[in-house]
Amino acid sequence: MEHDLQKDIIYTRIKEMIVNGTFAMGEKISERTLEQSLKANKAPIRDALKRLQAEGLVVRKPKSGTYVFSLSQKELLNLLNFRFVIESQGMILSFGQNQEKLIERTENIIMKMKSALALNQGDVYLQQDSLFHETLVSLCENNYFITSFERISAIMDTARNFLGNNLEHMQKSIVEHQNIANAIREKNIGRVVELLREHILPEFGAYWKNFNLSDAD
Repeated sequence: MEHDLQKDIIYTRIKEMIVNGTFAMGEKISERTLEQSLKANKAPIRDALKRLQAEGLVVRKPKSGTYVFSLSQKELLNLLNFRFVIESQGMILSFGQNQEKLIERTENIIMKMKSALALNQGDVYLQQDSLFHETLVSLCENNYFITSFERISAIMDTARNFLGNNLEHMQKSIVEHQNIANAIREKNIGRVVELLREHILPEFGAYWKNFNLSDAD
């Protein structure tokens, strides 16, 4: 029991280090460095890296080592298209199942995002940004949608943190999130879907223009 708890703790801490950018995208992860910084043995670290590999957060290269994931243009395009489908359709279900909760929670998150932006708390802003999108799906009462969103949420959170506390990006972001929340409150779901399309997909979204993509196809 204690051994399993330690494995979970190590896994969570390494995952946090990837998502928050302590390990940059594409960076090699040294097991020895993890042993020293986490004061842990090899076994739980290797177990954690295997779990993170299954989640797509790390890549293990033969005779080279373990690296934080990176995205090619094609991979990013595929990810964003998948995210748009899951998020927009999950939102429609959430609106149908929990309309008032969806309105209340998205508006509360917008208030916290604005407060974080005013106080120059970039990390808090990004956390609330992530929670906003999670909320759109989490109220749908459909485990297939929720599980699918969770499958990519850590990758998207890593991408958000990779962009960092970019003031121009966040100022554009808060306007888009406010427009989405307004359309939900107005019960204009068709408008919400179009706003999500503009917010997420590459021809409109911030990720495509600001993301430092790998050269691989």
